Formats: sequence, structure tokens, C-alpha cells
Amino acid sequence: MVDFKIAADFSCELPGGDTGSDLDQRLGLYRVFVKLYDHHRWLLDEILDLENGSSRNPLNLSARFVQGVMWDNQVYLISNLVTDSTQLFCQAQGIWTIGRDRAMALSIPDKRLSRRHAAIQYVEGEGFYLIDLNSTNGTFVNGEPIRHCVRLKDGDKVRLGSLSFLFFACYTNQNLPLLTASQVSEIDAMRCQGVSRVKTPTTSETTASAMTNRDGMDSPRSVEDTSMFLISRPELE
Repeated sequence: MVDFKIAADFSCELPGGDTGSDLDQRLGLYRVFVKLYDHHRWLLDEILDLENGSSRNPLNLSARFVQGVMWDNQVYLISNLVTDSTQLFCQAQGIWTIGRDRAMALSIPDKRLSRRHAAIQYVEGEGFYLIDLNSTNGTFVNGEPIRHCVRLKDGDKVRLGSLSFLFFACYTNQNLPLLTASQVSEIDAMRCQGVSRVKTPTTSETTASAMTNRDGMDSPRSVEDTSMFLISRPELE
């Protein structure tokens, strides 16, 4: 969706297409970039997000997260930053380092991350803090650079270099009542009914399917015939 306010801010900076020289156009684009950086830095953050996530998780960039959890006097981090699958990270001192170095608790091979970029620390009675470890490309929370450290709040947007993620904090838990036996039985029955619909073909069914219509109709193609569909064709990509 176009932000018309931003478009209006920058429209005066763009030179006319017919009268401006190549140098004028370049200067105009440079002024647009500077104004964008000064007043709407979050747009650049989104561009960096796209570049950084294009090969890892192109369809759902916003799914990257870190969650701090306090449970039964133990503190954990839960995140999908390292392998794109959710993991639980336990650290006895309540400090989780982040960076490119393999020795980091959350080791992420991102070229814009410093080897020791930042750390998340839990302080009892206060909460989770994000500390910048003198990184090269900086640490940002909700678009603002942090100098040394900042206390993280539930829902904060964090950027380390070009790596962006949402931070969530969980300090409380709620014990829910047990379901009745009839409720459990109903849920179990619905689950089993759903599983039974996923039918795996038997060996005999597979063989029969492969031998359908021996006169030639629906007969399996040869390896040479089917291999053509495995070739990447530029005109189809």
C-alpha cells in the first residue's frame, strides 16, 4: 500500500524527467534517500529485511521471533532465528549472546552481524535487557539505535545489522482446569477421524494403478519421456 504522505514528502525532491540532466536526477535521488534515512528509517529497515530474508524465509519474514520465558523460577529463550525452526535455549547465567561467531548462544551466519553483536540478559525482578556489544552495524529497537542497553518490552521490534525479529516476554502463567472425560473423548474422536482420512496407498493399489489399461492408455511414461519435465526452462520461470 502506498503511503501518500511519504510520497508527498519526496515528490518535490524528484527532478523533472524531461528537463533534468543525468546529474540532476542522481542528486535528486540522493536527496530522496537522505530524507528517507532521516525521517522514515523504518522503510530502509524493511528493505534490509527483504534482502536478508530472501533466501531463508521469503514468504513470511515477520515470523522471526525471540521470546523470553520465565517459568518455575527458570528463564529461557525460545526462538527460530538459528535454524528457522523453533528451539528452546537454556543458559544458567541468564545471558544469551548473538552474533556470527559459532561460539555465540544464537549463532547466525548473517554478513551484517558482528562476530559478537549483542546479548540478551535477564535481570531478576527487572526483566530482559538487550545489550549492544560495540557492534559495527548497530542495534536498533523499534527503529531507534541503542547506545549500550535497553530494557525489552513485549512486542518490541529488534534489528541487529539487517537481522530483524520481534521480541516477546512472558513472565506469568495460568493453570487451566481439566477437561471432562466426555470432552476429551470427543476431541480424541475428531482427531482420529481426521487421521483416518489420510489414506496411504497399499502395494497392491500402487501396482494396479501402474498397470492400468495395458493397451496403452494411462501407461507409465519411459524415463526419457518424463525427464523432460525435470529440466528447468527459462521461459517458464
